[in-house]
Amino acid sequence: MKGAFAESSGTSASAVAESFAEDILIEILLRLPIKSLGRFKCVCKRWWSLISDRGFAKSHLERLKAGDIISSQRIFKTRPLETINYELLDGGIGGEDDRAVVKFHEPRMDDSSWPLELVGSCDGLVCLSVMGYSGFVLYNPTTKKCRNLPSSDHFRPDGFLFGFGYDSRSDDYKIVQSKGRNGFEDAQVVIFSLKSGSWRTTQAKLESHLCLYERGDGVYWKGALHWCGLDRSKEKAEDVIISFDLSEEKLQQVLRLPEVNGDISFEGLGVHGANLFVYHGSYKDCFQAWITSEYGKGGSWTKLYNFTTEGISGYSFWRKIPVAYTRSGKIVFQVDVYRTIMFNPEDNTYKDYPTQCRHDVESTIYMETLISPYLDYEPSRIYSLCTSGLGLNVLVLSFLFS
Repeated sequence: MKGAFAESSGTSASAVAESFAEDILIEILLRLPIKSLGRFKCVCKRWWSLISDRGFAKSHLERLKAGDIISSQRIFKTRPLETINYELLDGGIGGEDDRAVVKFHEPRMDDSSWPLELVGSCDGLVCLSVMGYSGFVLYNPTTKKCRNLPSSDHFRPDGFLFGFGYDSRSDDYKIVQSKGRNGFEDAQVVIFSLKSGSWRTTQAKLESHLCLYERGDGVYWKGALHWCGLDRSKEKAEDVIISFDLSEEKLQQVLRLPEVNGDISFEGLGVHGANLFVYHGSYKDCFQAWITSEYGKGGSWTKLYNFTTEGISGYSFWRKIPVAYTRSGKIVFQVDVYRTIMFNPEDNTYKDYPTQCRHDVESTIYMETLISPYLDYEPSRIYSLCTSGLGLNVLVLSFLFS
């Protein structure tokens, strides 16, 4: 074991041995959860350099998404900025200690006096808009890294729609906003590219028979941002989902919403595991939700939830927005604009999360990752090692058990 991590002596044989040991070390570290990697960065400068490399973070994210590593998810909320380890309140490790369940965050901002509004989250990065001067902040709550993004002359703080997500074709993260108050009807979309660090406008006209329900943040799923909308091409308008593809930068109708009996208004979208999630009843005492894993106009929906929420104290017209789902089947709701609860649909009971209470709270779920808001687009030696296909799985197993 000691020899595997020995320093190179300058000879070619030692250099090869050192390179081989690094391959194995990287493969071992890639198998570890985020919490362990955070501790191991302090072991030595070499380990800090490996774990901090953008290529390593990208490879680790790919394994998280593939399910090779158990992912850890948290809720990020605004006013004030806090993260919620929502599984702990459901009997997870750490019990119900308030300090373990909820943690306060204070990103380093150019001007912290302005209020922040949530735009979205993707790959562990949370995007926030700074309402006072039309700027944005990109923040990784896991690593505490924060980047203040430049404002734009094209940006309008009263814009109709926002969104944040990842463009796999260009390996870039993008912020999207419509310029006008009428959704995409004026065909002007403002896009910030994290890769270039600049803003630009593009044309993305929505077909005349399609319209969006209301102002809101797009839900990122499968490389696109999604909103609920209406197709008015027929005598009776149909509920549909409209998306903005981040690679094509094109608006289109991608799915019809579930066909249901009665007068139902779909009130929002979300992501449940690997599925797109649509719900109804956030203003009523009966909550219903459907999921789909398919893309395209022929996609089918499966009903996931249908239960009463009468057990939640307060007024029945308070909005109940689903934010997250525990492994035991409970649902985390944001109730009205200031409470966060864990609701058990089996017995109609709930627990309050010990968050600080202010009005106009917004929440999103994020995955704990090492992805940095400061993208380094120089070629990564470590990423090439991670993806070179050298049969390291066998080597690592023999290394660990020798």
